[in-house]
Amino acid sequence: MIEMAVQQWQLISGTSWPLMLTISGFAVCFWFYQRCGQRSLLHPLLIATPLIYLAMRLIELDFSTYYQGNGVLNWLLGPATVALAVPLSHQLRQLPKLFKPLTAALLLGGLFATFINLLLIKLFGLSDTILLSLAAKSVTSPIAIGLTQQIGGLASLLAVATMVTGLIGIVVARSLFRMTNIDDDRWQGVILGVTAHAIGTAKAFETSPRCGAFATLGMGINGIWTSLFLPASIGLFIR
Repeated sequence: MIEMAVQQWQLISGTSWPLMLTISGFAVCFWFYQRCGQRSLLHPLLIATPLIYLAMRLIELDFSTYYQGNGVLNWLLGPATVALAVPLSHQLRQLPKLFKPLTAALLLGGLFATFINLLLIKLFGLSDTILLSLAAKSVTSPIAIGLTQQIGGLASLLAVATMVTGLIGIVVARSLFRMTNIDDDRWQGVILGVTAHAIGTAKAFETSPRCGAFATLGMGINGIWTSLFLPASIGLFIR
């Protein structure tokens, strides 16, 4: 416990000026996103990320320094994820009648999202390092980073893959919902939470508080479920 507390403090205390680069870049892009009607293709993460990367290249800022400088934001990922349980608590009365279909959707969805990812990596003949780094990309970042470190992958590669996964999820979600006639915001939320984790959950809250609450449920259960089966099954895909 003490060692974990020390690690958390080191993460926070490493915060420095790159934090302002992140906040200012996101703030500008969020303003633009709101002005353009919250279109998924203009999501602030989708726009801010390449802009911040270009700024890093211009000022010759390496990723490790940038990551360390954003220490407090990295630390806040955990508390922010836990805080999402508050809106979910307001929807607890709806859960008993949905228990069976929800359980099936969450368990099968988590398995499919992970194993199809691993199978595609093997199909394209990518290295075991990439496989270990991308195995948890369908899980929210705080859990995914811990999982990736546990199985021996690269957290920096995982962070990028997780973000891209979430962005793709929110871009294609609405079209898929229309094609499949999924108009219940509860199931839209579950799908966004399982497949697009934190970014999908944020997008779900733009639809309705109930959609966001069920996205929180999907994201949380998928993270816990993947933490249980992934370390035990990853050996099946390693040469």
